[in-house]
Amino acid sequence: MNALTLRPGTQVLFKRGTRCVGTFAPRGAGAPGAPIRIGAYGSGARPVIDGNGAPDAVLLQNTQWIEVRDLEVTNAANPGGNRRGVHVRLSDYGTGRHYVLQNLYIHDIWGDDTKSTSGSDGILFSVVGDVRASAFDDVRVTGNTVKGVNRGGIRLVTSEWEQRPEVGSTGPVTKPWTANTRIVVSGNQVSDVGGDGIVILTARNALVEHNRIDGFQRRSAGYNAGMWPWNSDGTTFRYNEVSGGETTRDGMAFDVDQGTDRTVFEYNYSHDNAGGFVLLCNATGRVANAVVRYNVSQNDVFRGVEMCSGGIESAHVYNNTIYVGPGRSMTVINENTTAPHHVRFDNNIVVKTGDGTANLRLQPGTAVSPTHNTFVNVAGVESNPGGSTADPLLVAPGIGPAGYRLRAGSPATDAGTVIADNGGRDFYGNRVPRDHAPNIGAYEGRGVS
Repeated sequence: MNALTLRPGTQVLFKRGTRCVGTFAPRGAGAPGAPIRIGAYGSGARPVIDGNGAPDAVLLQNTQWIEVRDLEVTNAANPGGNRRGVHVRLSDYGTGRHYVLQNLYIHDIWGDDTKSTSGSDGILFSVVGDVRASAFDDVRVTGNTVKGVNRGGIRLVTSEWEQRPEVGSTGPVTKPWTANTRIVVSGNQVSDVGGDGIVILTARNALVEHNRIDGFQRRSAGYNAGMWPWNSDGTTFRYNEVSGGETTRDGMAFDVDQGTDRTVFEYNYSHDNAGGFVLLCNATGRVANAVVRYNVSQNDVFRGVEMCSGGIESAHVYNNTIYVGPGRSMTVINENTTAPHHVRFDNNIVVKTGDGTANLRLQPGTAVSPTHNTFVNVAGVESNPGGSTADPLLVAPGIGPAGYRLRAGSPATDAGTVIADNGGRDFYGNRVPRDHAPNIGAYEGRGVS
């Protein structure tokens, strides 16, 4: 099969119930209106591609207009080294267009802990080469299950064409930043990954939505988070659920990382992560115009919102609801830096119940000035203009997303400050007003009786 050169419109179908051992690496490319389609036929279980310890089980190299569906992919033999399930790679290719990975079951990809352009992942898109700047356009990674992977679950796009000052490049720019565009990662299930869950890199206006991550940073000795962008502009993460992050390296659900502008985390549900809720992380590059709004964090621990060592040009964390239940502790805001950082923290509800603690850790002369927040049983709050310590009357905190609506008579109703360009809706889909005070927290609807 690998010896064939596939033509536009070709279908490559594997019989269900069969198992193919080794790397599947087809050649050729599709064309607009005539993509190459790779999938399954017949009845029964998905056909299996078993990489058997090769670097890649499925390798799509220097191709475009290609769609892959309905396969099972594994690569468990001879653990160690770089191992991938599905690897899509461009090398000195220019712009490749139209890639679909859908309804794949990718599991037991036992690679090493390498974090690089060609590291170990369940799904990896990468760009290499020294001669011709290359990038992906129109990528859809949807409805896949990725389970049992070292290091990362879904990573796109690692690129050698990544250099720009925003990411901390200090030397001569020899491979200027070349954006990967029209990327959508949606409806995927990612579990039991050694490191990161879903990562967006070197991209413009990528969308990550309706994904479920449960169990990440389980085996890596490095720093990993559930979902995050790096060296990317305009990335939106919405309607995702992230849980089961282990360790405090990083181990939190979300991260706005270095070299990013206009990252948005909205309408996400984070819970039971050992590293916490969200990280705003810059070292030597730039983080600007980040927005974290209308999310719910339940029983995340260690930290709520933390800043890394570098400066933050601008970030706004508003209208989130954070609940820290019995036996849990959290530093709700952890200013882990003395570098200039401009972070607003407004209209959030933070409730601590039972044993354990919740507190703010702000540096002297802090750059974070909380306003209009509800802090219940939270220590270290020196100033919170327009805010309150009154019980916000949450419906049933601790039971999941439905529990964070407000009961009738809540003092958090219409008690927030107006936020321009607020996204237009709350966590539950209710309209958010632009012309008068919103509720505090992630719920904007009427009080629930």
